[in-house]
Amino acid sequence: KMPGSSFAALHGIGLAGISNAIAACFTNPVDVIKVRMQLAGVAQLTSCDAQTVLAAGQKLWRHEGLRGLYRGLQPSVLRELSYSGVRMGLYEPIREMLVSCKGGSKEKTSPLLIKIAAGAFTGAIGSLLANPFDLLKVRMQGGDINQARMSVVAATKVVYREAGTSGLWRGAGPTVQRATLLTASQVPSYDHAKHTLLDLGLLKEGYFCHFTCSMLAGVVAAGVTSPVDLAKSRIMTQPINPETGRGVLYESTLDCLLKTAKSEGPLTVFRGFSMQWLRLGPHTTISLMCFEQLRHLAGMSFL
Repeated sequence: KMPGSSFAALHGIGLAGISNAIAACFTNPVDVIKVRMQLAGVAQLTSCDAQTVLAAGQKLWRHEGLRGLYRGLQPSVLRELSYSGVRMGLYEPIREMLVSCKGGSKEKTSPLLIKIAAGAFTGAIGSLLANPFDLLKVRMQGGDINQARMSVVAATKVVYREAGTSGLWRGAGPTVQRATLLTASQVPSYDHAKHTLLDLGLLKEGYFCHFTCSMLAGVVAAGVTSPVDLAKSRIMTQPINPETGRGVLYESTLDCLLKTAKSEGPLTVFRGFSMQWLRLGPHTTISLMCFEQLRHLAGMSFL
């Protein structure tokens, strides 16, 4: 293994960012439909009233065509390079540091709780740093057509004029919560499933092993993060009170989920789950498989 130096950590962040950016280019159309479905039912947030994946996709294609499916791609790629670079790239160094603090051996499979703690920490840090890109992505994907056509710089200026610098971190609460849940479920479930299967001799390190475990990780992550992801999308796209600089519909993740459940039914908090899985499944598979191969090509050990 490469030494746990700061250079190796930066190397890991760069490779993780590139892997996730590649995945985002493939999954952006699914991401747009997911955001539209999450905002459906709230007239102030979107004109989309589609309740199913097929209906939302058809309406998007009919009104906006191919360009509509790639709304928000620029901030999405910038978000992956920063947020996912940190959350996935720093996962192994943080995991090994926690193992060392506990007095464990690096050669032995780490306890699942340590993996979850490492994932939660890197997910929270990465998402907090990259929240402006996440905000711009959601606004471009679910907002009006004028927002969708803006450049990243122009869209940033609009947010800044609305609510100042703090406006760029609007929705940071649910974003950090979602990222913490995502990385604490996605990367550790992949890591633990892979090493468990390897230790039992059921699979060998390679493409099939990486594919199988990353698909499992995608399902786990989608189920865990779906309600918080819905709250994140609604909070980020809600209208802002110009006097207070606060959202006019929701105050927090819990407030959003309670109001959504009360007005639209309790199962509505899982609206967009199918798209969440359709996005997270392929995204997790592509990003983790790319990350493993890039690590191998760079002379690093597999995750």
